[in-house]
Amino acid sequence: MAGRPPAYGPVRRAFGKVYDLLMRKEKVGEDALGNVYYRWYEGSGEHRTERREVQWVSEHMYYDPKEVPAEWRMWLRRLRQDPPTPEELVQSAAKAATLSARVAALEEAERLRRLRQQTVGTPDQHAGATPDMARFLQQMGGSSQPQPQQQQQQAPAQPQGQGQAAKAGGEPFKPEAWRPGS
Repeated sequence: MAGRPPAYGPVRRAFGKVYDLLMRKEKVGEDALGNVYYRWYEGSGEHRTERREVQWVSEHMYYDPKEVPAEWRMWLRRLRQDPPTPEELVQSAAKAATLSARVAALEEAERLRRLRQQTVGTPDQHAGATPDMARFLQQMGGSSQPQPQQQQQQAPAQPQGQGQAAKAGGEPFKPEAWRPGS
């Protein structure tokens, strides 16, 4: 077979090439790593089925299936009918490079945000800590005690549903009493 690892002897490689010729395997393409992709048909008439395989460039059993590009993996699993073109492979490699650059930029921004957060001393709200209002007011130059004028200006808070129902002139909303169409 084409691209067999050198671990096989000359007789085995010759037998593999004869087998490929008998099966009428056709080379469909090759990826950037050097793996070769083949297609052949088995059976005849309405029972004819297409078979697809990859011949690894690396030594026997020393390959990593994760290294197969996504386009070729989709072709091998019959998620796409036609094999990928070289233009598609170049385009997807460019997209992957752009994506990895974006991820690196986001990770750097997050690292800087966390460093800034540790330096200022604010709690990390994502870790479950609550903000410290007294410390915030001290940092802003104010006192930790609210002013009496601010307390008088604040109106008592009403629950959202009760305030709207009282303005409408009806009873407050009761979710357990509501039925569709009523």
